[in-house]
Amino acid sequence: MSALGRPGWVLAGRYRLIEKLGSGGFGTVWKARDERLRLDVAVKEVLLPYTESSAEHAERVARAEREARNASRLHHHPNIVGVLDVVTEGVTPWIVMRLVSGRSLKQKLDSDGPVTVEEATTIAAALLQALRAAHDAGVVHRDVKPGNILLATGGEVLLTDFGTARHHSDHTLTAKETIIGSFEYMAPERIDGEDSPAGDLYSLGVTLYHAVEGVSPFRRDTIHGTMKAVMFAAAPPPARAGQLVQLLTPLMNKKPELRPSIPEALTLLEARTPAALASKPEAPKGNSRSPGAGRRRGEVGQLLARARDHQKRGDIGEAERLLRQAAAMNDALSMSFLARLLENRGARTEAERWYRKAAESGETLSMLTLGHMYMKTGDLTQAAYWYRRYVDHGHGLGKIHLAAVHEARARTTEPNSSTARWNKTAT
Repeated sequence: MSALGRPGWVLAGRYRLIEKLGSGGFGTVWKARDERLRLDVAVKEVLLPYTESSAEHAERVARAEREARNASRLHHHPNIVGVLDVVTEGVTPWIVMRLVSGRSLKQKLDSDGPVTVEEATTIAAALLQALRAAHDAGVVHRDVKPGNILLATGGEVLLTDFGTARHHSDHTLTAKETIIGSFEYMAPERIDGEDSPAGDLYSLGVTLYHAVEGVSPFRRDTIHGTMKAVMFAAAPPPARAGQLVQLLTPLMNKKPELRPSIPEALTLLEARTPAALASKPEAPKGNSRSPGAGRRRGEVGQLLARARDHQKRGDIGEAERLLRQAAAMNDALSMSFLARLLENRGARTEAERWYRKAAESGETLSMLTLGHMYMKTGDLTQAAYWYRRYVDHGHGLGKIHLAAVHEARARTTEPNSSTARWNKTAT
């Protein structure tokens, strides 16, 4: 504990420390009271060893500032722990964060053992949405692992600790920083110094494998052994993952270009889990068995595959043309993919129209996306409508987002009240 960091001490004349919540390699987390707003928060005291050089000290401070900067870009997302403030006391940086009641996924695994497939599916859906928001904002997390995933008592699943995250505008990372993170969850290309959004998806796959199987697939007795396993070893075939194996296997592909994109991963998650299969309305038997319907499904599949190939090559115009052709065949999934492409290139109005068409056809990912779009623009009525539609189709995760809408409404009507509890997070 630092000389200043102790219960009762007031940080920056505002945050009174109450109790230590936990500590890790890069910081100690405290529960504190914001005496100005009269609410409880979490503050992370960034550890600065006495023996480090001035250069190492500057690196730690820069990392704390980067964590605050990256997380502040995402603080409105319901699956990301928001950063509220960053202050420096003497030479020590402190990060002020939302406090949520609960525990980390690591703590749950250590105490209770593996989670069920249903629980892992909920965690996967929430983290894919969190990573989608981060990547859309140009932020690569770089350290997705059980210790950085918070399970709130209210059912929320949140991604935290952006201390190793890198924004595409960051140009000051040192060679030492390129290997910060937990090796057993790290993508193979990251060990070689290559950072990309696909690396976060690999780390998510390993994390989900650990969560549902109860073992970390690449952990070995030594760091060298772990790194070698990450680079060359295949994970043992999952025994408890059930239908979730359809997502885990492609996420953990050693080649980043062969991993699914986030929309593709969400589609796999919805299409392969028993709950999603049960929630999908059964198509009329006459149509599903007709030769014409079969040919249309085959044509749509070919169009989607060709569109994906063109997107990977950067030929967005041709990918859009193919997706429009598939969407014109009244295929809801094609409409959703087309909407996503249009959204990425800034055509929000047309993207919204295609998302709506897909959602009205029963494509639940589009319902969730519409909820997020309206949440972002502040249209809470529309956000609640689409989240409720998502829940009505059998997806309990929508209840978490509905709760976020209610909290946003409460903040609008009672700006000085605290409607959510906050939790500890030790890096």
